[in-house]
Amino acid sequence: MEKKYGVIKKVYIPNDNKNDVMISNKIGFIIEIDNRLYKYEIEQNEEICEIMKNDKVELIIQTISNHKFVDIRKSGDEYNE
Repeated sequence: MEKKYGVIKKVYIPNDNKNDVMISNKIGFIIEIDNRLYKYEIEQNEEICEIMKNDKVELIIQTISNHKFVDIRKSGDEYNE
């Protein structure tokens, strides 16, 4: 398990195959980590939907059975620049 800390630079709804964004169940984030930008698109849930631009987040990266999983959580005051 690996943890990284960053700041949300952009929040968006992915537009897969030009479908209506209103029926999308995914949410996308552009996250700045160590002065580099990373793009993550994941399934929406209540906790994820409360993350906004400029929020500080914690990324938890795990590999289970050769599959990479990334969890994004709001970190609040725990992350200090």
